Amino acid sequence: QGPRSLARSEGGLGVGLNVVRNLVGMHGGAVEAHSDGTGRGSRFAVRLPRSARVPAAPEAAGPAAVAARRRILLVEDNPDACATLADILATEGHEVTCAPDGRAGLALALDQPWDVIVCDIGLPGLDGLALMRALRARQDGARPYAIALTGYGQPDDEARGLAAGFDRYLVKPVGASALLAVVASAPAGT
Repeated sequence: QGPRSLARSEGGLGVGLNVVRNLVGMHGGAVEAHSDGTGRGSRFAVRLPRSARVPAAPEAAGPAAVAARRRILLVEDNPDACATLADILATEGHEVTCAPDGRAGLALALDQPWDVIVCDIGLPGLDGLALMRALRARQDGARPYAIALTGYGQPDDEARGLAAGFDRYLVKPVGASALLAVVASAPAGT
């Protein structure tokens, strides 16, 4: 891991292995890590069951479920994290658009109406706090529900996020069910 800054342009968040462990665990599998020592690299093995029973598809969704669908702008510079989060949200019927950095995220946020914005804080160029301040300052009318999803987890980090205009502040790693619950709790027609 490299040094942490809000405007990082490369490197990870240090949550990748935890995300893998959680995903593999949800499928009844296990992750093993092996290393011969510092500077010698690492090997990881993912073991999944040969077959898993898939529950029957639920009955067709009624009007209440359709009303819960949201237009979501996801601002995340890590392509793998963005794809995974977008898949999780889309699986629940949400319409998801991804922005790879703060400037693109702000442009999309101002250009179209969104029900929910899920935004990382540590973005290159324009960080998530600056994005949210700029968005809130320029908004007139509908105000999307804004969720910070970040690796910065100190109490003062959360206070800064809420002061910048985020409605909720979630610290990575966040389980899929927790993220979906927060999205579902967003007020309708914000």
